[in-house]
Amino acid sequence: MRSPRCAPRLFVAFAVACLACEHPAIARTYDESSTSCAVAYDAGLWYRVPAGSFSPIDARYAQCGSFALSRSYVVAPPSWAVPNGPTQTRFVATSLQQRFSVSGMLALERTASRYSIPMTWMLGDLWWIGLADYYNRFHAANGDDVEAEYFASLHDRMRAAMPWYVPTVSVAGAGEERDLSRASAFGERAFWGIAWNSHGVDGTADRGAPWGTYCADPQSYKRPDPHASCPEVAFEWTARDLTRSYLSGREDWFSTDPDDLQRAGMSVDAAKRYVRQVIDAYAAAGQTQPLVVVTQQESGEETNPGDDAIVDALFGRAAADNLRRQTLRDAARDARAFASSPRAVAFPSLPATPAVPSPVLGGDSLYPATIDYHDRTAGMTFLAGHTFPSRMFRYAAQTQSRFDRPLAPVPAAEMPRLVAARVLAGRIVLTIAAPKATPFAVAFWTDAARLRVSGRLAIAAGRAGVVVPFVLRSGVQTIVLRCAGCSSSVLPYAT
Repeated sequence: MRSPRCAPRLFVAFAVACLACEHPAIARTYDESSTSCAVAYDAGLWYRVPAGSFSPIDARYAQCGSFALSRSYVVAPPSWAVPNGPTQTRFVATSLQQRFSVSGMLALERTASRYSIPMTWMLGDLWWIGLADYYNRFHAANGDDVEAEYFASLHDRMRAAMPWYVPTVSVAGAGEERDLSRASAFGERAFWGIAWNSHGVDGTADRGAPWGTYCADPQSYKRPDPHASCPEVAFEWTARDLTRSYLSGREDWFSTDPDDLQRAGMSVDAAKRYVRQVIDAYAAAGQTQPLVVVTQQESGEETNPGDDAIVDALFGRAAADNLRRQTLRDAARDARAFASSPRAVAFPSLPATPAVPSPVLGGDSLYPATIDYHDRTAGMTFLAGHTFPSRMFRYAAQTQSRFDRPLAPVPAAEMPRLVAARVLAGRIVLTIAAPKATPFAVAFWTDAARLRVSGRLAIAAGRAGVVVPFVLRSGVQTIVLRCAGCSSSVLPYAT
């Protein structure tokens, strides 16, 4: 995928007038340039990057002087990952009640109350009913809620001790099967616990499931329900850095869980800066679409050194970004209106330690940004600068879900291939070879409001880009997209 070759003359003809085609020794990710420069990963689809620093982009071809492009590793979050207006992002703070710690509960509640964030306490054992006085007090003072694992005796005791309790979201934790039919019998039409991109941590392998909140198929819960209805709302375990979780393979390090960040080697101060940037990115993504961000901190871990300060930074930024702060119950109600819709979420390459060599990038530790896209037929991940996804999950083939088995990606031999591409005034023309008929999508790394690609299903990925889905037939075909903002053969790169 990353082997070098210079752009054919056919495609150079459609680029801006410039010096002869230059290319790096290998395909690499760059985040600064000594001059304004046109770069491309896919020949014929060029992006103009500015002089100075920019959001890291993968490139195989460049139309600027030798040695103009470089790698600083310290670029700040791009402007598209910083909110600059109202957001539709919801923020849900949860606590899985497994390890006993009243002091940890009280510390979490103090921080949540400070920022007007209602906690959702998730119970998995009858022992916690003994703390019902705390939950009743938290509910009255701050609107806190409780949810439970699907045990009849637990539900009965909770109703008796907390008359306001309404079973809504089933707690389906790590290392066990999610029994949605059992949860539905209690009236719970939502469940919490999907560990996005996981491949064995705590016995769970949810790789291939959509990020965040989606309408799950009750027969195969890791894929979206193929119909327009929303029989089950699926919630993630805790929000993650979508770029680093995927590219590093360490989704257990780069998340909104304070213990994950410290386990990754971040200092408390570094972790505080990092979680603020993660929340900013999700707030910015929510400016073009409704999203739900779930965070989880076990009360038994809140007493770990540094965790309280990181949680304060996390909750404080959610309040500062004016996210809609909700319980799981409220988020489940709201999500039914949007969780079945296609979603494109762009996530930046955030400065973070440690610099983990990426197996996806051939060992590189400077990561491009990513866009994660899914609809009811497929899920895909795009790297910055790439038109085609680096991985794809075809949901029609995923007829069974198991907690310890990831969904199978589309094999490389079945992935569509870009044969040719041109950007003309008012049009983008793609010639694509597909080994078999398939749902598919392409991504363009320009602000959708500026590019104005027309298409019934074109989905803005915040202010970072736009994803355009369509269905390919088997064989070679030409896709023509109207692009009102394409006034030049080089697209402006979102920075």
